[in-house]
Amino acid sequence: MRRRRLLQAAPLALAWQLGPRTALGGQWLATPELPDVPLTDHLGREVDLLELISRRPVVVNFFFTGCATVCPPQTALLQEARRQWRTKPALARVLVVSISVDPLGDGPKQLQAYAERFGVSLGEDKGWVMLTGAAKPMARVLDAFDVPVGQADDHPALLWLGDRSRGRWTRTSSLNPPATLTRQLEALLS
Repeated sequence: MRRRRLLQAAPLALAWQLGPRTALGGQWLATPELPDVPLTDHLGREVDLLELISRRPVVVNFFFTGCATVCPPQTALLQEARRQWRTKPALARVLVVSISVDPLGDGPKQLQAYAERFGVSLGEDKGWVMLTGAAKPMARVLDAFDVPVGQADDHPALLWLGDRSRGRWTRTSSLNPPATLTRQLEALLS
């Protein structure tokens, strides 16, 4: 039984490792159908997610500030990737959009404290924003990205890479090394 599950999972794992295209015919994913709901940034300002992701290419990740498992290494890997992207003109514009999966526990102050703990400078002008919001609107946003709503610990270790202006999106592991993520973004933007 276990062997059968491993064999069934092997093609998906291989497709995941081959790069930013999906396994289904090498096509890009469709742009997520995001709801028009207000979110909140680390300063308590209202943010229009749809407008935000329309301005430039994005890497969207999911986290929560009380996470002690995948979120800290995910944040560190994204921070290192951002450092590398600054030296590449095509990637310097990429915006990291971190969306909390725990809207009840993560308010603006918690987002700010989390960013400070990891040395992340926040703001669209700095290339990284962290967002939260009310529970119902956040559930709609998470659903649009196929992130299960419920226990914060159950969120996937997943990134969405996207260029809304070109209608190109893909998903990848949030624990990929920065060099892999850089190659995937370069393919997305080529």
